[in-house]
Amino acid sequence: MEDVYTPQSSENNQSEIELENAIEKPNLSSIESKDPSLTDGFKIIYNKEVPIDIKLETKEGRKDLASYEFIRFKLLSDSVNKETGPKRVKLELTNENDLLFHYTNIIDEKAFLKMKQQQNLTIEFSEYCDLVQKICENCINFPDTYICVFIIHKEGISKLQFVKGSEFKFLELLMLEFKCSSDEIIQKQMIYRFALLKSKLDYNKKCIQATGDVILNINPDILQPILDESENYKMNINKFFGKNHVEK
Repeated sequence: MEDVYTPQSSENNQSEIELENAIEKPNLSSIESKDPSLTDGFKIIYNKEVPIDIKLETKEGRKDLASYEFIRFKLLSDSVNKETGPKRVKLELTNENDLLFHYTNIIDEKAFLKMKQQQNLTIEFSEYCDLVQKICENCINFPDTYICVFIIHKEGISKLQFVKGSEFKFLELLMLEFKCSSDEIIQKQMIYRFALLKSKLDYNKKCIQATGDVILNINPDILQPILDESENYKMNINKFFGKNHVEK
């Protein structure tokens, strides 16, 4: 039996090759290497968004600022040697919705031993990074059981509490103290994040343009209904909200 799909498959494969050749992938490594977080020999070992509750500590008491807010946890170490362990570990908290939100915790072995005694921890400093990563993953995967609360103090030290909830009580797993980063660090982070975001945005624009060109070459009739639908959407929004809203 003749395979009627072979020509179409070959054509699709050729289109994929044309699309890949038409788009040059951005060199993000050159931008990422300029991350201000990497100064002083630090290397990223964990970088994910974790859902947390944010509270503000005032003289009148605690005020809820956000519930289940996704905050980026960037865990860095000045050594990736598992045998000797790190000399220092840094944890940075940032918020994509608030570029001024930037808190830092840096801990060495001496500070860890003090924290270990105060919080009755049973791990060594070489295991500290693994512990933080494990708790963060639990907060992501089991948010009903593992809770992360960030208590902001406008003056003084802010605190990050990892808590495990059960039917009868809450158990504090770990508590870390954070300082609000300096204006200089925040400014450098904003410039870096803007450059990284702009590079990704430019790449996405090129992808859309290249995809449209390939569609036009294969079947121009497919693209026109999409453009018409997009224009109708703009017209409907224009009628509902007004012209100024669409232009903005």
